[in-house]
Amino acid sequence: MNDDIYQRLRERIDSYSVGFSATSSGIEIKILQKIFTREEAELYLHMERRLERTEDIAKRIGQTSEAVKVLLERMKKKGLLFPLKKDGVQYFAAAPFMHGFFEHQSVLGLDSELAKMYEDYMWGGFIPKSRSLRTVPIDVSLDINKTVMPYDDIKRIIESKNRIGLVPCACAAKMKVLETGCKQPLDVCIAFDYYAEYAIEEYGVGRWITQDEALQVIRKSEDEGFVHQVGGDSRNVECLCNCCAECCNLLRFLKMIPNPAKYSGSNYFSSLDDKLCTLCESCIERCPMNAIMANNDCLTINMERCIGCGLCTTACPTEAITLKMKPEDKIKGPPSPERYTFMRSSLDFYKDIE
Repeated sequence: MNDDIYQRLRERIDSYSVGFSATSSGIEIKILQKIFTREEAELYLHMERRLERTEDIAKRIGQTSEAVKVLLERMKKKGLLFPLKKDGVQYFAAAPFMHGFFEHQSVLGLDSELAKMYEDYMWGGFIPKSRSLRTVPIDVSLDINKTVMPYDDIKRIIESKNRIGLVPCACAAKMKVLETGCKQPLDVCIAFDYYAEYAIEEYGVGRWITQDEALQVIRKSEDEGFVHQVGGDSRNVECLCNCCAECCNLLRFLKMIPNPAKYSGSNYFSSLDDKLCTLCESCIERCPMNAIMANNDCLTINMERCIGCGLCTTACPTEAITLKMKPEDKIKGPPSPERYTFMRSSLDFYKDIE
């Protein structure tokens, strides 16, 4: 078959990260045919998710380093790879669909045709294999006898990082190309360690920022009503995204299903004190999941829809809504390295080149 190499390419990409599932329309093959030449597809099939030197890749496939270098640089410009340069030596790894070439191409500049193809794919049959980001609460006070878990504490996460990058939001970039009318600013996502380094130094997107600047981004995002989501396994936090419910692929998916709470990964939930509530309904507008409803002379919170982001708490003028921690047997820490596939750890990328 003429498209056999693209079928094999889809299967390989499907084995990475959240996958690249087949659909009845075959839109995923059309995407691959648009972004990969056959020569690039063949080279990708000989690459791995770990960083490798150009000459090592060339040796494995029996081609000259010069010829492979030309191909790799071309694929890098398309956002198909994870690159890194260390001590003058260039390394490359195959990028999965997400987090990978979708994000890269979105911030590097999608044309309208490819943006539409990605949108059609994501809402026309794409089924992610695993979770990607996890919702964490905004900076609000919790029950007096409980504190925010270390891996949910945004300020503590930022203060533990020395390499922090402010990078464009891939979801918002795609939506702007599609001219949906969403006004979310692009520079709202925070990347750490390798994910900041390669984006800024290799792809030329984003910029290095200080811890104080990162905290300013968080505060501004809270004012805008964005949901904080983190990515990374139990060893390392890789990113802190500030997501608009109208743009973010994950939040849009959660909003469509009847039980977003099950998939958000949050350790918190909103609690309403009827005695303090004045029925101003400001929380209803603030909730990204439509979890709060007005019923006659009271409000109710649908716990199956509440993702524990805490945005409703900052909208309440009487502090009638507070954020509470789930019971201890429901608390979830970051996923183990074996179970988290969405973002390969910076620790592993850096280990590749030791």
